[in-house]
Amino acid sequence: MELYKDGAVIPLGDGEIRLCRIETRDKEHIRVYRKQNPKGENMLCMVSGIEHNPAAYRMAAVGWLREYARAELERKVEAFRKQMRVSVNRIVIKEQKTRWGSCSSKGNLNFNWKLILMPERILDYVVVHELAHRKQMNHSPVFWKEVETVLPDYRDRRQWLREHEGEFIKY
Repeated sequence: MELYKDGAVIPLGDGEIRLCRIETRDKEHIRVYRKQNPKGENMLCMVSGIEHNPAAYRMAAVGWLREYARAELERKVEAFRKQMRVSVNRIVIKEQKTRWGSCSSKGNLNFNWKLILMPERILDYVVVHELAHRKQMNHSPVFWKEVETVLPDYRDRRQWLREHEGEFIKY
């Protein structure tokens, strides 16, 4: 099954986005942009003359999704960083098989781009979780208290992530 084929619908935050291939004569490039169709549906348009190349279309769509994830995660980190009164060094967007985020002792935050596919409340949970590591580099009761201070319902969000993460790995 091709996840990134024309007409496919993929999750995006609290909604979804439909992939739309627009054929042109350009057989070397895929241009990607987001728009809304007349019905108000979110569309991710992939404009190219490249045919029968699912890997190329996945790479193009993922490239756009990664950049979208970067912008959203940077915005979220900045807001929660201020609220939690912590510093951050770098933010890196990766594609890992099983990790959603990590934090180094130097303040570098790594996030899986696939977080952008999940509901916003889950993205918030992962951001707050990683920022809490700026105060506690462990998962002690003190760490979880830091998370709970910002997200009193973090247990529900954490449980949702455990139950649903497999649905997003495939992308």
